[in-house]
Amino acid sequence: MNLKRAVLILAMVLSSGAALADVETARPLTVRSFQVKYKDASKAAATIKPLVSSDGSVSIQPSTNSLVVTDRPENVREIAAMLARFDTAAQPFKLRIRIVSAGRTDGSARVPESLRDVAPKLTVLRFNSFDDLGDATAQGKEGDPGIVELSSGYRADFKFGELDPATDSIRVADLKLSRLEGAKKDQLTPLLKTSLNIKLGQTVILGVARDPQSQRALIIVLSVTR
Repeated sequence: MNLKRAVLILAMVLSSGAALADVETARPLTVRSFQVKYKDASKAAATIKPLVSSDGSVSIQPSTNSLVVTDRPENVREIAAMLARFDTAAQPFKLRIRIVSAGRTDGSARVPESLRDVAPKLTVLRFNSFDDLGDATAQGKEGDPGIVELSSGYRADFKFGELDPATDSIRVADLKLSRLEGAKKDQLTPLLKTSLNIKLGQTVILGVARDPQSQRALIIVLSVTR
């Protein structure tokens, strides 16, 4: 056997060995069906999407509100755990809403005692004078609408969304802040409309002003707990 032919055979053997190694190290995929009992299957699919590998897939079965997951065994186990946390009966939550009047003055900062816990967040908005216009808490379950009316004449309408177990946050949908006006306080003047995700235990602050340079603003302080 000449040298050139020996080199060719050796190259073929090495190439074949590499191919066999690739086949042997290929990881098997598992197929598993999940019945979604309490939530919508399409929302469940969106929740587990970050856990699905590039080799895996998820198909939704609308007729049975279920999912079929194909992926590596370890990924399927993580997906099963995530779905167990997501697919639960509607959970109760509390939404706390605080309304604050804010202004800019030349004097020293003025913060009522009732707002001391959120003062550092309020001052980030470059206001230094604050008045507490009311504080109320609404309770409800995922999917429930809620209404809060404060004695200062403000009203908040909203709807509890679903808890996202991956981020431990809940969506507060169609949040509308209005002011009750008129002689009988039966006319609503809309001030703000938004939807947002709030992490449980986190304080979120929203501001309403005529323009960015306005000397006064209305601040809404929100937090959600179980």
